[in-house]
Amino acid sequence: MRRRDFIKTGLMVTLGGAVIPRWLQPLLARSGELREASLGRVLVVVNMGGGNDGLNTLVPYTNDIYYNFRPNIAIPPNQVLTINNELGFHPVLDLLMNQWNEGQMAIVQDVGYPDQNLSHFRSTDIWRSASDAEAHVDTGWVARYLETVYTDYIENPPEFPMALQQGSSDDLLLRGTEGVTGLIVDDPNTFAELVGSTYEGEYENDPPNTAGGAELSYVRQIDLNAFTYAQVIQDAAEAGSNTLEYPNTNLGFQLGSVARLLSGGMYTPVFLVHQYGYDTHANQQADHVPLLSDLAESLGTFHNDIKNMGLEEYVITLTTSEFGRRPFENGSLGTDHGAAAPLFLIGQDVNGGIYGNNTDLENFDEDNNILHQYDFRQIYSTVLEDWFSMSPDGSENVLFQPFATLPLINNPTTSINENGSPLPVDYSLGTPYPNPFNAVTKLKYSVKEKSPVDISVFDALGRKVANPVRGLRNAGIYELSLTAKNWSSGAYLVRMTAGRFTATRKINLVK
Repeated sequence: MRRRDFIKTGLMVTLGGAVIPRWLQPLLARSGELREASLGRVLVVVNMGGGNDGLNTLVPYTNDIYYNFRPNIAIPPNQVLTINNELGFHPVLDLLMNQWNEGQMAIVQDVGYPDQNLSHFRSTDIWRSASDAEAHVDTGWVARYLETVYTDYIENPPEFPMALQQGSSDDLLLRGTEGVTGLIVDDPNTFAELVGSTYEGEYENDPPNTAGGAELSYVRQIDLNAFTYAQVIQDAAEAGSNTLEYPNTNLGFQLGSVARLLSGGMYTPVFLVHQYGYDTHANQQADHVPLLSDLAESLGTFHNDIKNMGLEEYVITLTTSEFGRRPFENGSLGTDHGAAAPLFLIGQDVNGGIYGNNTDLENFDEDNNILHQYDFRQIYSTVLEDWFSMSPDGSENVLFQPFATLPLINNPTTSINENGSPLPVDYSLGTPYPNPFNAVTKLKYSVKEKSPVDISVFDALGRKVANPVRGLRNAGIYELSLTAKNWSSGAYLVRMTAGRFTATRKINLVK
């Protein structure tokens, strides 16, 4: 078997429960190239396996139809954590309210795809491959992205793993055309052993000087090189630490490990973690409540942890699930396989808010399931283009067709400066949050290149009441905090000018 053919076979070298990438070669010192290719940014995907019930996650607490459909399992209005006058979170999601209140959480309503497949396995494959429902694709969208931006990873592997997956042995998300584009650890306990031990073994005899011996040497080299990444992970784990205590759950362990590795200096652009149990056909309340509670506590702790580490501007998390549940409860006090459901995107540079209309509970598809408003690949396209700054053509190649992006990311970037910080694509003035506000509101603005910048605030009569920014600013992304203790209640305009760029945002002060 030729080496190239060997790489393309299904062979993987295992280390305990850890599945080692088949592309591993002797690691070269290529510090910074992986970080530069992905702009120093990190995506953490949290998969809620089994099909999460969207209606009991984002609750339409003023909709009588919801309560008629679910006489036993609906969330009572007085228990809902209200986020507007029609929608609210399940009460156990309270530990995500901080991210929501700070405008760092986007909720995209009714995400799905045409011709929804209601099989767990098939729908999971569709989400991971980013394919149409009728197409069968054996590569994952994450792998195709990584292979696009890091084209020679087989011949010259990067210093750090390009992706790290925990909690699942399914390699489809990381399966590319040339090999598996990351490290897969299917058991958190095994991962704990991996970051806590080092392998220093060697083979006792040399391969024969034949063609077969040459290939055996190659296989042995892959086997030994596997432990090089184990050493990289161990070094990062020892150098890093968590500032907060995580829940004693698989999801808590996985997210805590991600934060610890990032704090220890391991740059990996994509982390994949998994939480299972959302297939709630019977006695849903007994299972759904602890799952959502674990999700909220683990995610909330993770984002507070990376904020304490000073890494919050580089990390976003995205929740996914293969489908939602049916709009009405079944005879076993549960819900059966459905279609569209909401997704969460969380991070400092996320443009927080609710995207889409409230779920339509009067019009369904042919299976009496909720109609989707957004194709899940629009979320992927947004992450690729606005977070990792891939070109629209590149995103189209990864996803096989173009998908419209959503304004989920503030200040998309195209490069990083010499300090590793992201640089903006253009001048921009972000969305104020909170708005309306009482006393203090914040907004971000970006400067493409060193320029004189003026940001002024005007009242409804056009009078300037504040001029918080005036002067030269270097290229970069800034956060502005507006304090309005001495202003009267009412509407104001925030206007930014930088060269030929002008933008205005309306803010409303309510005392």
